[in-house]
Amino acid sequence: MHDRSSSRRLATVVRALAVGALTGALALVPGVALAHGGGPSGHAPRAVNHAPDRPADVGTSGPESSCSSSTAAALRSATPTLRATLSDPDGDALRGTFQVRDGRTGRLLWSSRATAAQASGSAHGVQVPEGLLRDGRAYEWRVQARDAKGRTSPVVRCRIAVDVTAPGLPTVAPVEGAGAVYAEDAVAGGIGVAGDFRFEAPGTDDVAAFLYAFDGAPAQVDVVPGDAGATVTWVPTSAGPHQLTVQAVDVAGNVGPERLYRFTVTAAPTAPAGARWLLDEGQGLTATDTRAGTTLTLTPSTTWADGMAAELWGTTTDRALLLDEADDGASTAGPVVDTTGSFSVATVVRVDADGAPATVVSQDGAAGSAFTLGTSTTACDEELTTCWAFAVAGTGGDTVVATSTVPVSIGSWYGVFGVRDATSGVLRVDVCHLGTVDEPGSPSSLTGADVSLDVAAGSDGPFRVGTAQEGSTPWVGAVSGVQTWGSVIDVTRERLICSGRM
Repeated sequence: MHDRSSSRRLATVVRALAVGALTGALALVPGVALAHGGGPSGHAPRAVNHAPDRPADVGTSGPESSCSSSTAAALRSATPTLRATLSDPDGDALRGTFQVRDGRTGRLLWSSRATAAQASGSAHGVQVPEGLLRDGRAYEWRVQARDAKGRTSPVVRCRIAVDVTAPGLPTVAPVEGAGAVYAEDAVAGGIGVAGDFRFEAPGTDDVAAFLYAFDGAPAQVDVVPGDAGATVTWVPTSAGPHQLTVQAVDVAGNVGPERLYRFTVTAAPTAPAGARWLLDEGQGLTATDTRAGTTLTLTPSTTWADGMAAELWGTTTDRALLLDEADDGASTAGPVVDTTGSFSVATVVRVDADGAPATVVSQDGAAGSAFTLGTSTTACDEELTTCWAFAVAGTGGDTVVATSTVPVSIGSWYGVFGVRDATSGVLRVDVCHLGTVDEPGSPSSLTGADVSLDVAAGSDGPFRVGTAQEGSTPWVGAVSGVQTWGSVIDVTRERLICSGRM
């Protein structure tokens, strides 16, 4: 009896040791977990199989795009490759299944065979068969991983829109506003005289950019959201015949046919080139004219600050002149604007003080400023105590003032345009209120009323920023950019500047 009892106890100990050894061995196997109930008095331990992870790096080719369940990625291919990286927490090999469904109804259109089993963390992909996807239609595609034991991952859903139709032939039109208008198959301008060209793609509402080249030098201009086209400025470095080629590119990357535009540049300038100071230097005592090379020299007390785009939109590269002392300002060595003909002046400014007349830009004349652009306290409509004003001197010693009804508000940014049309004998001031960070304005400018001025006085004095002649009526605020033209600019040019395209 004693021997049988001892044998039973010995057998129990041996079984417990064996179970413990098996449990320890399984614990050392990667990717294996033990279920509850293991041990001397429970059932044998078993491995737990986890479901695969959610597919990652999900996207398509044609062009390369990432997955979005809300915004359809535009594809220029009807047979794109669908791809995803599949991973498993247990380290198991995985297969992938891809589906394509109708984007409107959700109806299943196609399901791929399971991809070949690959190690965890591998990329899987399938190509959508030809004839399934149609141009102009939206779809949803899905991907899911499966391991050898049948466990599946969460489903990832992505939206796509097929667009295999290229944009049509773009239009090219010269735009008044730069130094010259380079019409097609015509002679105009001159060396160093800038010209603006407007690109549009009629009948296409998803153009993202234009590829263009002046005399074979390739370039690209993106289309600003909400705009129907794009405008570029070109400055000729040689006289004679030139050619411009333009192609439209849509959001899917389709490139349309090439438009060829020919024109000729005269050997000598026929219109004033004007000037363009972006005022983005941010340091130093000079500012560079990017159009004609005329230098603005700052007074020693003038400092720099954030420009309009930096303050309102976070564009860190945009800078401005800060005019907060009586002697602040900048000037050129000689005249920039031919005040006897048609001309336009534009500036983007912030108002930091009110209650007194102030000048943003001007040019010296024989007996005072030939023109000033800024604010007035005497020529305003009755409901305004301070208003935007563009004053131009006439040949008889009189000065004609055009005003705007856009209110002047301290702390706000504005785009201000003084326009003198010598052909019509009128002048006006247009204004867009760009606002503040807390109260943004609009890029649309309000066109001012025309005021008659038959003949304007000439000017051979320097161009000034921040004051009128002899430092009078100084501006208090910031100036983020200044441009001049030897012509009448149109609403398109004003809207571009009010949208940050100084």
